[in-house]
Amino acid sequence: MNARKPTSPAILSIAFAALVAASFAIRVTPQESAAPVPEPRKIAVTAKKFEFNPETIELARGERVELTLTSLDRKHGFKCKELNLEGEVEPEKPLVVSFTADKTGTFEFKCSNFCGLGHYRMKGKIVVR
Repeated sequence: MNARKPTSPAILSIAFAALVAASFAIRVTPQESAAPVPEPRKIAVTAKKFEFNPETIELARGERVELTLTSLDRKHGFKCKELNLEGEVEPEKPLVVSFTADKTGTFEFKCSNFCGLGHYRMKGKIVVR
């Protein structure tokens, strides 16, 4: 049978002193605060029978965007299925749609509220590069 020899107090004292010295040698630097998040790019979009203006919205990937849609004539809808954006636009009641352009491609948006015989032509695109 192997008997363990008791650890000498001198060895324990040296080990403890080494740990204390090491803890002073390690310096924790405070994490720098993250850069301020830039304001979203604000884009005004008008809707009227049977068009959106601008018809094409070009964005950079990762860009934060705030679209403010205003109807110039009657109630319209706004829907971009691929970017999960949707809402109703009424005269005197602008619709604000905020999102981050997090995937590249060309995404169609259209009026989602029937507005007359030219309704099917009322569309545009968001291009994210």
